[in-house]
Amino acid sequence: MKAYPVELRSRIVAAVDGGVGSLPTVAALFNVSINCVANYLHLREETGSLEPRPNNGGHAPAIPEHRYDELRQLLADQPDLTLEQIRDRMHVACSLAAVCRTLKKLGLTRKKNAARGRAATARRAGRTGRVGRVAGRADRGRC
Repeated sequence: MKAYPVELRSRIVAAVDGGVGSLPTVAALFNVSINCVANYLHLREETGSLEPRPNNGGHAPAIPEHRYDELRQLLADQPDLTLEQIRDRMHVACSLAAVCRTLKKLGLTRKKNAARGRAATARRAGRTGRVGRVAGRADRGRC
């Protein structure tokens, strides 16, 4: 979410200072939350300014940018690696979701080798005794 402009922050604080009303009244007047008004008063008291605090940008990625080429090469050599195997071979201490996010960021897919087949295909192949339609369901062209 983007920070409110300093001009709006100044008007909110000026309304409180001018005695327009209580914090809930001023918050309703400017269509902001009560905590927003209280935070602006606290910010002014703490820093002497109503400028927004700098955004630190969040957490650093689990697999740093300088290792992207290494990851691409690893997957080029062995495209069937699982997320866990990628994490282990890269020697990074992170969640599997973090590895997945990195692959997605790089536009890399994790599709398995087509020769192995899909688990659902193997289950369907073992079915016997089902002929025609299932009662109440139209044939949708599926296997």
